[in-house]
Amino acid sequence: MARGQRELFMREAPNDSSPLYRYLINPRRPIEVMARQRCEAMWRLFEPLADPNFLERLPFEFHQRWFEMYVGAALVGADLDVRAPTPGWGPDFEVHADGRRVYVEAVCATAGDPLHEDAVPEPVYRDAGGNAICSQVPHDRITLRLAHSVRAKLNAFDRYRNAGLVTPDDACVIAVNLREIPHAWADAKEFFVRAVYGVGNRYMVIDPAAGEIVATGREHRTLLTRASGAAEEVAPMLDPNHGDVCAILGSSADAWNMREPFGDDFVLMPHVSARAPAPRGLIERGSELSLAAGEESGTWTVDETDYGAAAPRGPEPFVVEHEGTQFEGEWQIAGRQLEIRLSGHGSAIPFRGDGDPAVAAKEIAIEMLRVYGAARCSRAVRSPGGKA
Repeated sequence: MARGQRELFMREAPNDSSPLYRYLINPRRPIEVMARQRCEAMWRLFEPLADPNFLERLPFEFHQRWFEMYVGAALVGADLDVRAPTPGWGPDFEVHADGRRVYVEAVCATAGDPLHEDAVPEPVYRDAGGNAICSQVPHDRITLRLAHSVRAKLNAFDRYRNAGLVTPDDACVIAVNLREIPHAWADAKEFFVRAVYGVGNRYMVIDPAAGEIVATGREHRTLLTRASGAAEEVAPMLDPNHGDVCAILGSSADAWNMREPFGDDFVLMPHVSARAPAPRGLIERGSELSLAAGEESGTWTVDETDYGAAAPRGPEPFVVEHEGTQFEGEWQIAGRQLEIRLSGHGSAIPFRGDGDPAVAAKEIAIEMLRVYGAARCSRAVRSPGGKA
């Protein structure tokens, strides 16, 4: 059988293979069927870039291999010139863009050894009696797990340079996935900036005499202390010593939870003083941050370009009729959302630019009237013949 005809999944799962792999070999639920179809679509893009032993390792290292395939498929899908530089050794991908080589190395952060004090535990939402309880998010532990994975790949790029596989003129990007860390996927960007820019907890300063908040901000820290007492660096993209890695590419996707096009969840976070920066807009998937020095020493202003956001529109008025009465509202497109206001009520739905937002806004408004009731939206009511 020709190389391009290889099947991604075996017909039967090998012993000790990942449960996730087993689910996709014989998908039963619609979400499993859809996940397998997307994986096979990714494979068609990624297969020419795969290591020779990729298919052998996939059943046993499913998420890590899946993420490598996901990154490769996203790069190919973005119409980039992508190559596999040294199969089985060296960076995962070599991209040629604007006369520069950009090397990409992929890694998946994990929760850590459950017996280790720095491991991130699974959240517990019910007590022994079955009652709902709050579960505190261990921000520092999550940050440490991400920082550990970033450090491992910073060290890997050092080895590649020492071996002559990467030169000082090459841009280097570390792609990090956090899906296997409990809690982290729900606020992915927050944890990425904590682990690569040293962003800390929020704070406020209160003037007791005036009873007012006079200042707010975020703490900044370059190191976090592990349970062992060892320090872990958590601001590598601000450290000139790591300027030979030009960016961190964050992802929170997995085989069951990914947006289209592939890479739409990416967050590209550049080094503030990279020696060999990657071209801006290299991938144009997900979002990309840019940092500029602020007016005060040690501060930064951050801009974000969201390549998946629709062009902003509105607010624009609309009128819908429900049970013989007309109601006035307005809609607008902000980022990736279509926002609808109807009297004192609001709703927002994901919007990617496909379809007519005015039609979608009216459909949502009708549903809001069904849920809230016409009486609760009375301020927006007018009769067909004129305003009430």
